[in-house]
Amino acid sequence: MSINFMVDELATVERLLPGLDQRLREVPVAELESDKSPGLGIFREFGGPALMVPKELGGLDATLVDALHVQRVLGARSPSLSLAANMHLCTVIAMPPCPATEELLGAVAKDNLYLASGFGEGKPAASILEPLMKGERHGDGWRLNGTKKPCSLSKSMDYLTASVMLTFPDTGATEMALAIIPADTEGIEVRPLGDSPVLLGSETCEVVLADVDVPDDYISSLGDPQSLNAALATVFHVFELLVSASYVGAASGLVEAVLRQRRGTAAERMELVGDLETTMASLEAVARAATPGGDDPLGVARALYVRYSAQRTVERVAAHATELLGGTAYMISGLSTTFFTSARALAFHPPARSAMAEPLDRFISGEPLVMP
Repeated sequence: MSINFMVDELATVERLLPGLDQRLREVPVAELESDKSPGLGIFREFGGPALMVPKELGGLDATLVDALHVQRVLGARSPSLSLAANMHLCTVIAMPPCPATEELLGAVAKDNLYLASGFGEGKPAASILEPLMKGERHGDGWRLNGTKKPCSLSKSMDYLTASVMLTFPDTGATEMALAIIPADTEGIEVRPLGDSPVLLGSETCEVVLADVDVPDDYISSLGDPQSLNAALATVFHVFELLVSASYVGAASGLVEAVLRQRRGTAAERMELVGDLETTMASLEAVARAATPGGDDPLGVARALYVRYSAQRTVERVAAHATELLGGTAYMISGLSTTFFTSARALAFHPPARSAMAEPLDRFISGEPLVMP
């Protein structure tokens, strides 16, 4: 049954990664969402890691709107895959300049390598802009110690990119930086993270670094976190948009099932579609106005506004669509249970809505935007 839903998004995926959507459709949801999911392998096979790499470095040179489309489709097929791919794509887009950057992105495109993003450290209410991972001067580079969790792509990653707080021995001053570390570096250990059955295919684990040595060329300064400089503005701008599209995708997978099965009334179906299309249009509008690499606090604020709006919409639409699909489907269908539960996880990505309320309120009143 042919339906006019996610038309532009599916066309974008077919243009940039031909055959990917059909291949993902052939794999049962339960398999894609398992801890042995082939999703990341399939995405790699179809050239997904090169999606956002510039053309001059051998990549597909997709736009930010293209990336939103891809993330929505991935989310509709496998929320786990969408989440993991999101972390890689955001890292590629927001990679700050350092001597290793161009070489690394060229290798990503040529060999379809995965970059894992290690910013979280599993501390409730802690800021991701105050990393607990420490870097001490060691020879001609830095020695890193600490833990990153949750960290998606942890089993398939070729490189770990991790936020770290460097301490300079001559002054005792500290500075936030991004370290680029080959995944097979001595001292990196991947450990299981809890027993949650949700988003298992995203390979979300704990990554522990013990006396991991990183040369200077693979360290890039992120400056003062409170200043929301160009590097950090790009990180937040891109992440909030793409992660929102990923979970719009999860809700879209449920709505797609409602449409194909003709569940509910015409009015209910159109309400579900309308809510998601409105949210997607908002994400696209902010993405088109974005200037990645620039110091744009207003753009970051707008990305946060649409993210929190998307969060509420996704929660409401996923719940209604699951209800329309019925209790029997919920009990026996991997789609209903997995996608409904996964869709709620958008609320758990930083920065939390409650944490940003005061900073955004002050920003609207004319003060600088400061991330908590």
